[in-house]
Amino acid sequence: MKRRTLLIVDDSPAIRKLIRETITTDNLFSHIVEASNGMEALKVFFNSKIDFVITDVVMPKVDGYKFISTIKDSEIGKDVPVVMLSASRKEVIDKIKGLNIGASDYVIKPFDSHELVARVKVFIKLQELQEELKEKNILLEKQAITDELTGLYNRRHFYEHLKMQLSLAKRHGFQIACLLIDIDHFKDINDTYGHDVGDKALKAIAKVMQDRLREGEVLARFGGEEFIIYLNRADVEGAISAGERMRKAIASANFSDDVKNPLTVTISIGVAMYPHEGLKDSDDIIKAADEALYYAKKTGRNKVVLYSESMEVVIHNDINNCVYRASEQSRPRRDPPKVDEE
Repeated sequence: MKRRTLLIVDDSPAIRKLIRETITTDNLFSHIVEASNGMEALKVFFNSKIDFVITDVVMPKVDGYKFISTIKDSEIGKDVPVVMLSASRKEVIDKIKGLNIGASDYVIKPFDSHELVARVKVFIKLQELQEELKEKNILLEKQAITDELTGLYNRRHFYEHLKMQLSLAKRHGFQIACLLIDIDHFKDINDTYGHDVGDKALKAIAKVMQDRLREGEVLARFGGEEFIIYLNRADVEGAISAGERMRKAIASANFSDDVKNPLTVTISIGVAMYPHEGLKDSDDIIKAADEALYYAKKTGRNKVVLYSESMEVVIHNDINNCVYRASEQSRPRRDPPKVDEE
């Protein structure tokens, strides 16, 4: 049984005892708390995790109507079922008033114990269905933005995130960067060991990079053996440093335990900065990173290349002696991968 707490509110100790005994016989709640008036009930409700309320209407200090309207106006109380109890002769008027302020049901005192239990069970069942629906919706939302294989964000979500951050960068005048990452010779892994091993390698590589993300960095699978990282408020030095952090992490990682085969894996990275002359939107930024990545692979792989319009070399790279600034004239343009519009 799921743990649920019931709050019983009534100024009569005898009625509270009767409700408790009635509810306890069916084991509907793991915990039951009581309050003798509306003021006390409000303190209990907002200082405890209450899942269900059974309350009297006529009470001293704060009556049942005020109590219900107060909790229903709150974020934590809007979905909590409330059953009202009343011995009032104005049954229809009181019922309508109670339902209008958010009560779930209305029971006349003296109540039949079987009827009260039956009505409570109905709303517990509805509550369970609502909770199940919320969980499913959360799962669907997560699936909509998540790559199924690696568990990273997917390309669609990355595009949406980049567009939003680019708008903020334009408005507030800060720098951002994109790192497009490709696994070197990944086709050889699939051809040598099979696609199952290739998938395990993708997941293991994704995990290594995810573990090395820092605040303001968003990693996604861009498609196939390509990944992409967004850097918030990053200058050129910070973007290159982030690329080197990922490149070194992959080059030094031991993937044999993950894929049951000894694999040496390296990655090539293209870096694009914004603002940059000629880069106006998210497609331009990704295309520039893609061109820098192309240059990295063309010139030997396992390196970080910064997109630039001129043919300048050199920044820093421990293994390959330099990080290249890829030029507009140094390689043919490629059309960037497009996000799936479905």
